[in-house]
Amino acid sequence: MSQSESLLSPILVGRDDLIAVAQRRLDEVAAGHGQLLLVSGEAGIGKTRLLGAIRELALERGFRVASSDLAPQDRDVLAASLLDLGRAMRRDPAFESMGRDLLTITEARLNAQVARRRDLVMEIVDLIGETTVPTVLIFEDLQWADDLSLETLTELSRQTRDLPLFLVGAYRSNEAFNVPGLREWRSRLITQRIAEEIRLNRLTRDETAQMTTLILATGLPAPRDVVDAVYARTDGVPLHVEELLSALGRERLADSGAVLDAAVPETLEDATLSRIARLSPEAQGVARAGAVLGRSFVPNVLAGIMNVPVESLDDPIQELVDHDVLDPVRDNRQYDFRH
Repeated sequence: MSQSESLLSPILVGRDDLIAVAQRRLDEVAAGHGQLLLVSGEAGIGKTRLLGAIRELALERGFRVASSDLAPQDRDVLAASLLDLGRAMRRDPAFESMGRDLLTITEARLNAQVARRRDLVMEIVDLIGETTVPTVLIFEDLQWADDLSLETLTELSRQTRDLPLFLVGAYRSNEAFNVPGLREWRSRLITQRIAEEIRLNRLTRDETAQMTTLILATGLPAPRDVVDAVYARTDGVPLHVEELLSALGRERLADSGAVLDAAVPETLEDATLSRIARLSPEAQGVARAGAVLGRSFVPNVLAGIMNVPVESLDDPIQELVDHDVLDPVRDNRQYDFRH
């Protein structure tokens, strides 16, 4: 089905507690106490929307804000986060020459015959540490960050605790635990009290109902059967709620049967297949065989279908759990597909 209209929730649902944390940290930064806040959650859970809300709160308080974003291919690019940050600053008059200087320092050090990694880190810290204006620097998709970018972010946080600087880093929780460098970096920052982490969870049924009501925009609460169908199809993942309802179109949103029978939107299907394609052949095989059984499966039954010993499924199933493809239920005796 072609998507004729993108249906988005007009407000951020179910994140009031996280917004409250961000507001407190902004107040502390405005008083001259630097902060590093880590934002984690699975793909589609609303990290970017939350970062957007933090940006708006900061701008309302008179902060200047710059963001760095990454793509999967940036994992092998030295200082990719810093280069993207420099380009964003250079486009914003509020940062004056800082963006240009950041790019100059980074590119000069990276192109030097003898690259001195620590010198680059400290020069960047010294440059950004000169700020006296309340500032927010946002680093998105750190699951694709190189080690040099993570090291610089760590040192920035250490050296700017008495400056009006709010550092915010976001990453996908499942990938954080499967990328050794990022996992160790996160653990070190949290255990040493250098950073604070907030995690976005899936919406509850009531929160899904609120989001569906806002998207329906009829002035009345969403019908109970429609909410039940939306929640059953999306598991409370905000992006999936919006994508599913957009694929249906407004004229069919009041029909719970249409919600249950709707084809999976191509955007979600492609994202899920792309995630599974990065897993081991054994995990992919378990996912395919399990999908034949339906939304849930029991390992003993799956082993019978695949004609393999049940214990041989332990590692592939755990890999699928670690990558947010499966959820264990009933004390790990049954597994549900998340999407």
